[in-house]
Amino acid sequence: MSVDICKLDGQDGKGLPIHVPQNVGFLETYRYIMEDAADPRVANWWLMGSPFPLLGIISLYLFFVLRLGPLCMKNRKPYNLNKIMICYNIFMATTSGSVFYGLLTSGFTTRLSLGCEPHIISNDPESYRMARWMWRLLILKIIELGDTIIFILRKKYNQASFLHIYHHTSTVLLAWIACKFVPGGMWTFTIMPNCIVHVIMYTYYLLACLGPEVQKRIAPWKQYITGLQMIQFIIMICHALQFLLPSCEPNRKPVAYIYVSQMFIMFYLFCDYYKKSYSRKKME
Repeated sequence: MSVDICKLDGQDGKGLPIHVPQNVGFLETYRYIMEDAADPRVANWWLMGSPFPLLGIISLYLFFVLRLGPLCMKNRKPYNLNKIMICYNIFMATTSGSVFYGLLTSGFTTRLSLGCEPHIISNDPESYRMARWMWRLLILKIIELGDTIIFILRKKYNQASFLHIYHHTSTVLLAWIACKFVPGGMWTFTIMPNCIVHVIMYTYYLLACLGPEVQKRIAPWKQYITGLQMIQFIIMICHALQFLLPSCEPNRKPVAYIYVSQMFIMFYLFCDYYKKSYSRKKME
């Protein structure tokens, strides 16, 4: 059995040689990915030891929004969840802002640039705090699945679209991958534009809960929020594509391919939604 030796950053940024066996079975490959290739600091945090608990949450979410929820609501009137939605939107806007501030002050205001920054496993206070904020982001993205559950309980099935469900599901998975393998370096930057957009988006949803008059006044701004989401993906793609430069050698390059491919998919889906929702209305 042949063996390759690769470098994995160790504690406090020191190189840690890892022997990666080639042509091994599934269990050995799984163990290597989940243990040797992962960030050891997050191993014992909730949901981070194995992907299966998270996959279970996502499976329950999909089962409810695609099958069980609509079936249960078939002969029921839509629930009036206005007060719950007000509290939910305040919470989501506030926590999104908190995650943005937490990530920003965990390196980007001191030693991290907007350039190609490698992920370094370190227990220094700033690096460890960045990892903790990435874990909090994962929890926030799981809570965001509540968006779709609220749609189902209000029988707003048109809002639980393929774009919406795919976006929420893929975001949770990406957040887990980021926390598990790269909770630091250049890969954490992409989270910050997303948090800013979510502060604006959930503030818009909060205002929409205040009655028909307010909804009428803010309705024209909805398309601009969608446009802002598209701009967000452009910023994230441009920043992440740095890994293609010969001078850029961030750790965990496979994560870069996952990140960028998902950003392109989301950008395409949001562009398609924008054209169908707003461009056609202008033509009419």
